[in-house]
Amino acid sequence: MTNKKLSLSLLNSLLLLVFFIVLSIAVLFSTYINTQKVVDKNIDDYFKQTYNITKLIIENEQNNLDNIVSKISKEFENINDLNNPDSISYKIETLSYIDSIDLLFFKKNNEVYDYSNSLFDTESIIDEIRKIKSSINHKIINIKVNNEDIVLMISTKQIIDNNTGRVQAVIYAAKILNNNFALLNDIKSKSKQVDMHIFFDNNIIASTQKNIAIDLSRFYHNSVDIGDRTIYSSMWYEIFENKSLNIIYVTKNNSFDVLKESFLHQAFVLLLFLIFCFILLYYLSNKFIIKPFSKLLNYAYKVKDDKSIRYENTKVLEFDKFAYELKGIISELRDVKEQYSRAIDGVQDGLWDVDLKNKKIFYSPRFLTMLGYSSHDIKTYKSFWQKSIHKDDYEKTMIALKEHLSGKTEVFESEYRFKCKNGSFMWIKIRGKLFYDSKKHQSRFTGFHTNINDLVVLQEENQQKERMLYQQSKLASMGEMIGNIAHQWRQPLTVISVIASTISMQLQLNTLDKNATIKDIDKLLGTVDYLSSIIDKFRYFFNPNNEIENFSVCEAIKENLVIFESSYKSNNINLILNLDDIYISGYKFELMQVVINIINNSKDALSEKSIMDKEENYIFMKTDVKDKVLTLSIYDNAGGIDEELAEKIYEPYFTTKHQSQGTGLGLYMSNEIIKKHFNGKLSNKTIEYEYEDKNFKGEEFKIEIPL
Repeated sequence: MTNKKLSLSLLNSLLLLVFFIVLSIAVLFSTYINTQKVVDKNIDDYFKQTYNITKLIIENEQNNLDNIVSKISKEFENINDLNNPDSISYKIETLSYIDSIDLLFFKKNNEVYDYSNSLFDTESIIDEIRKIKSSINHKIINIKVNNEDIVLMISTKQIIDNNTGRVQAVIYAAKILNNNFALLNDIKSKSKQVDMHIFFDNNIIASTQKNIAIDLSRFYHNSVDIGDRTIYSSMWYEIFENKSLNIIYVTKNNSFDVLKESFLHQAFVLLLFLIFCFILLYYLSNKFIIKPFSKLLNYAYKVKDDKSIRYENTKVLEFDKFAYELKGIISELRDVKEQYSRAIDGVQDGLWDVDLKNKKIFYSPRFLTMLGYSSHDIKTYKSFWQKSIHKDDYEKTMIALKEHLSGKTEVFESEYRFKCKNGSFMWIKIRGKLFYDSKKHQSRFTGFHTNINDLVVLQEENQQKERMLYQQSKLASMGEMIGNIAHQWRQPLTVISVIASTISMQLQLNTLDKNATIKDIDKLLGTVDYLSSIIDKFRYFFNPNNEIENFSVCEAIKENLVIFESSYKSNNINLILNLDDIYISGYKFELMQVVINIINNSKDALSEKSIMDKEENYIFMKTDVKDKVLTLSIYDNAGGIDEELAEKIYEPYFTTKHQSQGTGLGLYMSNEIIKKHFNGKLSNKTIEYEYEDKNFKGEEFKIEIPL
């Protein structure tokens, strides 16, 4: 599945259109939100004012009621006989300001005198009022009369006798709020409401409209409910004993339509402005960005193949500068490409580059000609390589590849035989590296093939020569060993010969002494055992267990030096050993071969020197361990090696001895053994040292072996 690509012009149009739509929605939404906030703020302020008007009117009604009660009490303070109902009735009839009172009665000595002017059952109302024990003065209270809630605005006043100062009676005056149209109309007119309703305990007690149906649950969470044409608002007015009246206001929504129309007008103007900005921006972006960029792109395509193409300037300075820079960049890239191509063609290595994402591979011409292939011979980038590796080299190559792909190695490197087109195999050295993209996914695998066939053949020849040198060195060591054994056997053989001659002569002379003969035979057998042990050591030395083993360096040296003991003694050479019991892992025979070769060289050097005191010929051996490295030092007092010869002693066939005495392979093979079989180092230098208060000079050889 290919990804769809869009032109820059279409992409610019789509982006501008999306930007226009998003910006329009954002601006319109913001304008709407701000307008709605203004509307909500005006509604909130409007009803706050209405609530204040309502509270003010109710408080004024309460104050008027209190004033009326105060006037009545003053009128009756001058009446001497309050027990005369007729005189009280007459007096009340003369008071015109009590017409607005729904309930009026006197209480004196638990007697009640009712002078109310109301259609309600005043007797029952008075009985319920008398049951209220707490103070009800200046309060709005509710009572139950015949299962009907009656809400009263009540005020009380005591009538005091001026002569005695005693309370003669208590006046009760009240206004019934149930169906009190005067109060509702007053609030309605002053707050400019359409309708008003008063609820108590979810039951309507007063309204300016008949047959209403209001769902009070809509005001549980919000005090304002806005409809299409009507706005409802709820106000809770607290009365006696933590009870409340729910006053519902109804007003038309026309007063806020102007704000909504203003919003629509603003939205329309903003939309026109945005359309104008969109057209202007589209025109400017095409003129100063899209068209100049398209011209720059076409110029880049052309200048890639034709250096003589000229760029026509645009009205954008940056595009013109970039065009001139681009021409220089493309020119440099062209030169780099040519240099890279010449370099690839010129080197002897074959380049390969695998595009892991697209499953493609590039083989340089040198890679193909090296193996006799052409580009048409390779169909797949993976199976060709795997099938061409020699079966004996396949496993180790795949292991190296997997280790690199898993990140265990920095570079993939291996040597294997690769099948050529003619069916033969060529030794190849491969080096490659895996590359990752920005998301750390494997993207490319690039490297080189190097023809190492001649090098491998040469290495095999060198190995064969090295084996020959080793055999020659071994034969030379064997010759020296045989010479040492012959020297070692000379004295024991003389002893055997003397004992045998003595016994033979005694037999001939018939003077054989049995006890003496037994002693001679025991000595003879002991000498034979000694010679047998020398043969066993000799056989072990040249037929060793050719396997890696753990062994003590000290014990191995002492065991093998027995073979050469008489040779050293005959040359008046003292072996001074200072060896620690250190164990190493390796080929014991090969290490002993190196040690004995160095000791023999020291012995020969001491024999050639003219030393005054023959008892002062020394060969020292000592061990030391530092930083997990064993150092075996072997040095003598033969005066050292001349500087001009020191650099040549490790070369094959180089020797300072007579041709009959040396082959020149000893130190060469010793150096190879220590390096290849022990991963160590063999070195030498001329040193001066002190031993038993005397100064000596000689050559020191150091064998360094990592533990």
